[in-house]
Amino acid sequence: MHADVGRRWTLDELAAISHMSRSAFAASFKAKVGTAPLTYLIEWRMSLACDALRSGTRSISELAVATGYESESAFSAAFRRVVGISPRYFREKARQQAPTG
Repeated sequence: MHADVGRRWTLDELAAISHMSRSAFAASFKAKVGTAPLTYLIEWRMSLACDALRSGTRSISELAVATGYESESAFSAAFRRVVGISPRYFREKARQQAPTG
């Protein structure tokens, strides 16, 4: 997941890579990481997106594609659900809080 965050991962693929059944993989992952695999993936994607929004290196559309979303609106909805604010507002707040040279 970390090496290809933009890939459209499925539980079936992750379980197959681990040579486990879906249910065994999901249970093992949750026991070790503390959250379900696809929930972890969404949270990881949003963590990367937050870093990119803070640094201002990519547009929101570029972030959407890079993190596996087909549209900016789908990415924005997921970002808002996980982070609690829109990616645009997050970037604005990050710019306001950034130290000035």
